[in-house]
Amino acid sequence: MKRYTQEEFNNFEIEDGIRQCPTGDYSNIKSFGGNCSFGERCSIGEKCSIGEKCSTRGGCSFGEWVSFGEGGSFGEGCSFGGNCSFGEGCSFGEDCSFGESCSFGRNCSFGEKCSFGEWGSFGEWGSFGESCSFGESCSFGRNCSLGENCSFGGKGISLGKFLTISGGSENRTSYAFNLDTGIFIQSGCFWGTLEDFINEVKKTHGDNKHARFYLGWVELIKIYFKN
Repeated sequence: MKRYTQEEFNNFEIEDGIRQCPTGDYSNIKSFGGNCSFGERCSIGEKCSIGEKCSTRGGCSFGEWVSFGEGGSFGEGCSFGGNCSFGEGCSFGEDCSFGESCSFGRNCSFGEKCSFGEWGSFGEWGSFGESCSFGESCSFGRNCSLGENCSFGGKGISLGKFLTISGGSENRTSYAFNLDTGIFIQSGCFWGTLEDFINEVKKTHGDNKHARFYLGWVELIKIYFKN
């Protein structure tokens, strides 16, 4: 695969305001600017910065700590290393994979069977296709939607609903996931069953206001996920 230099990249043809980037190895380039279109199976190195409204075809690979602007469009089967960040309104095809601690802005959409490492962070109004898989301790903004058969941290398969609440002792957002194996809670570093969460709350907070806050939320969870 040809490895391109910054000079070669700067001289690529621009059509209708979009730089046309053929298939190749871009690991020597650290700043791409916006409005680039990459061919299939391109390879892009670590710690790069890619501007707004860039697009890739399928099978491209990106190293860790790559930063993407808003409105990016990525084809099927792209892979991204850990700690990548994406602006608002990015879209991803099926079977894309993401390392740990990637973050996504609002209104991003993902095709079926995408996989995410631990500690992923998703903005509001994210949309996920069927059979996506999430590592432990991922966080979701409000009004995100999950397709059928999504899996969480090896704990089970989503039944399509989850519930959030903000507040508590650390003023954080906590999540309740309705899985085929039961209801699971993610709150800060805690990730476990509803019963384990109740026990942890009582152990940590006794009968103080934070305990009452969390246990009140538990009752809402039971109502919300009631068959």
